[in-house]
This record gives sequence, structure tokens and C-alpha cells, in this order.
Amino acid sequence: MRTLKKIVIGYVLFNLVLAGLFLSAGGLQMLANPKIPPIESTTSLATDLKYFQQIVLANEKGITPQQAAEFTQIIESAPSPQTVDELTLIVLRALSVFDNAHTTALTTKMYRLPVRFHWTANGLIVVKARPDYSTLLGHRIVTLGGKSPEALLPKSAILTGGGTESWRKYRSEFLFSAPSALVLLGSRIDDGAVQIQSESPDKVRTTTRLRAEADLKPGDPFWEFRNAFPEDEHFETDGWVSALSKTEDLPLYLQETEKLHLLRDMPSHDAIYVRMNASFADKNEPLEHFEQRIIDLANADNADNADNADNADNAKNVIVDFRFNRGGDYTKALPIVRTIADTVPANGRIYLIVGPNTFSAGIIAASQFKHLAPEKLVVVGSEVGDKLRFRAEGFYPKLPTSGVQLYLTKGWTDLANGCGWFDDCWPPNKLLISEIGQLEIDIPAENTWESYLAGEDLVIEAVIEHIENQRPLAKVSATL
Repeated sequence: MRTLKKIVIGYVLFNLVLAGLFLSAGGLQMLANPKIPPIESTTSLATDLKYFQQIVLANEKGITPQQAAEFTQIIESAPSPQTVDELTLIVLRALSVFDNAHTTALTTKMYRLPVRFHWTANGLIVVKARPDYSTLLGHRIVTLGGKSPEALLPKSAILTGGGTESWRKYRSEFLFSAPSALVLLGSRIDDGAVQIQSESPDKVRTTTRLRAEADLKPGDPFWEFRNAFPEDEHFETDGWVSALSKTEDLPLYLQETEKLHLLRDMPSHDAIYVRMNASFADKNEPLEHFEQRIIDLANADNADNADNADNADNAKNVIVDFRFNRGGDYTKALPIVRTIADTVPANGRIYLIVGPNTFSAGIIAASQFKHLAPEKLVVVGSEVGDKLRFRAEGFYPKLPTSGVQLYLTKGWTDLANGCGWFDDCWPPNKLLISEIGQLEIDIPAENTWESYLAGEDLVIEAVIEHIENQRPLAKVSATL
């Protein structure tokens, strides 16, 4: 009996210790349920706005009293919304005061122009359009309602809130397609139409008056980049035409874009290409299978090098393309990060491609390459979409009448300075991820208006140039 009593006491004490550790690490964050305000019996867009105010203030964590006051002032001073478009604009403007890129309208509903835009290194271009406006495809936008896109950019922060400058630039692609947002940003709308001045690739300028479509069109801040993909039909753009076609000779980042993940061997460059456009599984392949294919390809190529005296000095490099890794669940992506870090030999390199749409769990997964293999890592591209300390881990309430969905957040991630045991970080982050200080770009590279339309990838070209410069001189000579 004494032995049994000791076992029971030990078991209870052990679980008390675990509970204490869980609570001290902020475990209540994971247990707390969202606070859902009551829905009025008769709903309208006005009651949606009231419900929006209540549910945000009850659930959004980490906001200051000043931010809460500014949020309330925007809502209470706004005219009663008459359309879902007006409601969406108020929602975006109010949420932006929290300076957190995740805290946003997850699904927007606005009246939008019959074209879609994409920023390149040297301008905003039309990448998708209704068939009757196909002549605008590939054009660079000079002015929107009398203002250049570059002049409109700084003020767009009032509708996008946090994140980096690159994220706000990306989000402006959506805002510039919505006339009501353009008016707020300072563009001129005459008789319901936006006058657009554009320039064709052969430098011919055209003036076009565009009106918003009659129906509300959806959007999603984490997926709008798909508008730049060839023949994309997301967000109710079925039957639209795009600047690029799937029948063209496309660079790897634009190939098979219906797949989240892509794996290719690049033997002439001693490299494997791994593309991950999200940190979760593709519907047709579990991530474990994708990881195994990476291992198999890397092992086969390394075996070929070992058997071939001419290739014995060659390093097997891995090009990891995270430029469209919009996030998801970083715990699902970390095994692949570790596998790649372990697979690349000491004389090889990991070329990590990032950009504005490297976001959320995509940033976390990208950061851990620097933690696991800093001596092998070369970061290529441009600034990621968010700061290295950000708030996420939220929930997704919908406004009852409009159906506009929100993303409200409660847990911090701190990749810059790391998460202490007693701080406000999301508890799993304290155990699973490590601080990296900064994620510097080693090789700046972006695609231009011209390279996008030509189906070229200046980012991959920068990687290949770096690989060639690392090869022994004799090897380079032998390939010329």
C-alpha cells in the first residue's frame, strides 16, 4: 500500500509541476475561448458594424488603450454603411490602427475594377482582366484617377496597418482595384469611373475609363498574389484573361501553380529546386510524401556525384523558394526545413528565396534555416511581408449580415529576440522555434515588368550566377 501511495503522490506532483509549467508559459492563451457577443434578432449592415466593434475589442490581444480609442473613434464617426463595400472599407480602416498585419478582414467584399494588378521592381502592371479589357494586359500603370501608384502608396497604410513596407505595397494591389478605396487614398473618380493612364511594353500610352463591376467581388490578403499566376481564375474571375499563359515557357515559380509545392532537379546547376507556396499540405500530397521526395532526389544526386569523378567536387545546393509561402502551420513545415538543412553537404548552400508574400508561418519556417544552417544559408530576393515580432494565432469570426470574415489575433511570435518562458509569446513558440535576430537579404533580386512578361526569373538567375561563382575554376571552364 505504501508503494502504491507513493506512486499516486508522485503522479499527482508530477502533473502539478506540468500544470505549473504550462500556466507559467502562458498556457491559458491556448485554453481561452473567444468571447462572442450576442447577435441582434434583426440584423443589418449597421448592426454588423456594432457587432464588429464588440467582437474585436473583446478578443484582439496586445492592443494599447490609444489604439482601442482610435479604433472606436473610426467606427463611431463613420456614416452608417449602405453597402457591403462601405462596410468593408470601414473594417479595413479600423483594424489598421492595431499595426498588426494579421489583424485584418480575411475575406473582403468590394466593388472592383475589371482588371487586377501586380507590382514589379519597376512598376505596377495589369496581369489579369475581363476579356473586353484584354488590351490592357501587360501595361504599366502611370496614373489611377490622376495619381501615380507610387504617390498613392504611402497613404495606403491607413487600410493595411502593420507588416513591412513590402507587405503594404503588395496589399495596395487589391486596394487599387477598388474605387471606394482609391477615393479614400486621394484618387479622383468622375461619374463613377476611374481614369487610368497606362503604358504598353512598347512605350505607347493609353487612357482608359474603367468602372467597377456591378457585383461585389471577394478578396483575401493572404492569397491575392495568385492574380499574377498564368490563367488564374480565383476570386470569381472565371473567364478572365491573363498576361501570361500556361502554354508559354514559364519559370519554375510560375509553373503548375495549381500545386502548392513543386520539386525539380537542376543538375546543370548542381541544385534541387523546392517550391513551397504555403506551410501546409497540398490537397494531392501530404507534406511527409513531399519531404520524402526531397530526400530521395537529394540522395540520388549525391550518389551520382560520389560515383562521378568529374562531379566529386560539386556541392549539391538546394534552392528553397518561399516567395509565395503565405503561411499556415509552421509545425508542418519545420520537418522539411530540418531535412533540407541536414541534406545539404558542408560545401553546399541553401538558397532561400523570400519576398513580400513570405508571411506568417512562412516567415517562421524561413527563419529556422538561419538557426539550423547559418553557414550554408544565402537569402535571396526582397523584404519579407512582416516584422519578425508579430501577433497571430487567432480565430475567424464572420459578421452576421455581410459575411465579411475577420482574422483576430491573440499570440505573439518573436523571431528577432526570442520568446522567454514568462513572456506573452504563444506557448508552443517557446519550445519549437529559435531567435535569429534579423533575416537579412544577402542577394537582392526582384523581377521587373519586362522579365515578368518575358517569362524570365531574375531571382533564380541571381541564384544560378552565385552558384557558378562558387564552383572551382576548372569546373566553370569545363562547362563553357
